[in-house]
Amino acid sequence: MKIVLCTTPIRPAPTDFPPFGSLAILQTLRREGWDPFFYDIDGLRPSLAEVEEFFAHFQPDVVGISAVVSTAYAYTKTLVALIKHVSPRAHIVLGGNLAASAEILHRLAAVDYCVIGEGEIIIRNLIRHFANHPGPTPDEAALSRIPGITFLDSQGEMHFTGYEKPLAAAEFSDPDYSILEKHSRIGNFITDPFSRPDFLQDQRTHEPHRRGRKMATLITAKGCVGRCTFCHRWDKGYRAIPAEKLLRQIRDLKERYDVGFLQVSDENFGSDQRQLRAFIAAIKSEDILYNVGGVRVRSVSPQILRDLRDSGCVAVYYGMETGSPDILEMMEKKATQEDNENAARWTREAGLYTIYQLVLGMPGETEKTIQDTTRFLQRATEDLDAPPISRLSVNYIQALPGTAIYEYARQQGLIGRSLREEEQYLLRISDINAADDTRFLNFTAYDYLTVQSWRRQIMLDVIHHYRKKHRSPRPRLRDLILRRARGAGATDDHFNMQRGLLGYEMISAYCYPVGRAVIYAWLILKDFRRNRLSVFCSHLLGHFVTRLKPKPAPIVYKSLRKIMRELQPQPKTPSEVAMAALRDGR
Repeated sequence: MKIVLCTTPIRPAPTDFPPFGSLAILQTLRREGWDPFFYDIDGLRPSLAEVEEFFAHFQPDVVGISAVVSTAYAYTKTLVALIKHVSPRAHIVLGGNLAASAEILHRLAAVDYCVIGEGEIIIRNLIRHFANHPGPTPDEAALSRIPGITFLDSQGEMHFTGYEKPLAAAEFSDPDYSILEKHSRIGNFITDPFSRPDFLQDQRTHEPHRRGRKMATLITAKGCVGRCTFCHRWDKGYRAIPAEKLLRQIRDLKERYDVGFLQVSDENFGSDQRQLRAFIAAIKSEDILYNVGGVRVRSVSPQILRDLRDSGCVAVYYGMETGSPDILEMMEKKATQEDNENAARWTREAGLYTIYQLVLGMPGETEKTIQDTTRFLQRATEDLDAPPISRLSVNYIQALPGTAIYEYARQQGLIGRSLREEEQYLLRISDINAADDTRFLNFTAYDYLTVQSWRRQIMLDVIHHYRKKHRSPRPRLRDLILRRARGAGATDDHFNMQRGLLGYEMISAYCYPVGRAVIYAWLILKDFRRNRLSVFCSHLLGHFVTRLKPKPAPIVYKSLRKIMRELQPQPKTPSEVAMAALRDGR
């Protein structure tokens, strides 16, 4: 049986995050005796003509598509159509977070099967099924006995066969980088640590024995202990990889690629305190510098943060998300404003770097909650050693399938209830990242321009607060212009940080008393340049109309998931019942 596993482009440029899920599935299938071909479209970036030529020549029996983000929908639909055209007998199987839109994928994008959740066991069972049932007519009874898949039956109804049991952490495959060496560009994933500001700012990075050492990515756990209402979740629970297994991977990376730096890119790092202690002890002996992401603010203490730094950690990144207690409730963060402030203060006191990452525009966001967030950021950044201009990552909420916020958007008519309307939304958000503020959904009672102004006002007020407290001298306008010309303040792709950061410094230094007016002038000019005249005029009119309306009625703040349980109608058809489980996430 000829099998191809392929990735889809995630961002405009290839990501440095290795396709760990695809590698795990490839290694699983190889252990079963199959020899799948890996086509790393994300890493290689072939043209569509080259992709078509490949599949026309290879003529696979099965194509597995890894679509790890829902913003890959447009490319995925094009890819499936291309494969169906040149290799019509191939079974098309899709896995990853995009599978939360399984019914759309089946009906409108011609995907045959979706893998729901962790793929190693599921794909093995599905490939066995294809081998045992080679005919063109699917055996629906047999398919229904394979947990973890969706498909359309002969009556046109969608089936979801339920979740497969998860792998134990000790069963996770160690990533086989030789696959990337052979079938991708290893330089995409073994990179220069000096591309990251967190390593650059740490004095240990510049020690002579680290010169020329490379950076790689490590995963120490799967899943998350939280269920934030804007975050999609397939993996139920939290599984931390044993420290001895991680140590083996680290030593292999050091020996094979001269790695001396690691980015630990977990969804949720450190929630298993026993594993965290073992990891700290293990990595300390390896003389590695590293950063950690996905840390919950309630998982740290002053001592843990000091121990992390002592073991080689340079930076800790949290999902603080907001400075408003009310919005924390809507997000179901299971953390308080005090938890956020403690984590920020303890991280600074431990000598660790961080970026303050927040999202705006949740249902219930108001000018008061924005003020709460502004004050939180002012307190969190006022004692930094340098101005916070490059430490703020403030973006707008993005509604993705499989989340409560996405279902809220459907119920409120912001996306639409039909599959065609959902598909139009998926096409609209394809190939964008979180820093793109042009296609967000407005969940608030405020107009588009007001909501757009919030991020700019927060940035300006936080930067000005720092300058005022530290009595920073006014920078020369000429120097700011030269810095802008050299590209300072441009987007940081690691944290979806927007361009134009130096503009806030200019406004703060030279015209802060009229800063809000300058912000609106800047915003209106930008909106005029990037939109059709009719759209621009509707935004402008909506702004003035909203200003004349009375203030929104007070909101009862509680988990958006609880709100959706009250609003969501009961599913009626078999397909709606099947999709209900996917829409809820886990």
